[in-house]
Amino acid sequence: MNNSFNKCVSEICGLELETLVSNYKYSVFGGHTAVIEGHKGIIVYSYDEITFAVKKGVLKVAGKDLRIKCLEKHFAVVVGSIIDVGVKADEK
Repeated sequence: MNNSFNKCVSEICGLELETLVSNYKYSVFGGHTAVIEGHKGIIVYSYDEITFAVKKGVLKVAGKDLRIKCLEKHFAVVVGSIIDVGVKADEK
């Protein structure tokens, strides 16, 4: 699919282009809030790591005093002292 088609579909669906293309997106604000869109569930939950299943991999939020402030289907807000956010693809 070309980018203009994807952009048009993302506008119709009310999604950001990155979420439409990769099926997930994350943003970190001020090192204390991470917003995850498009997750498929929680794999690990502790005060220093929260890991989410995403399409073809996992998204890991690492830090201190982490907690989930909001959790809905495919959407989560993690707060705490966020040190790193990274995605690891499935190894198949």
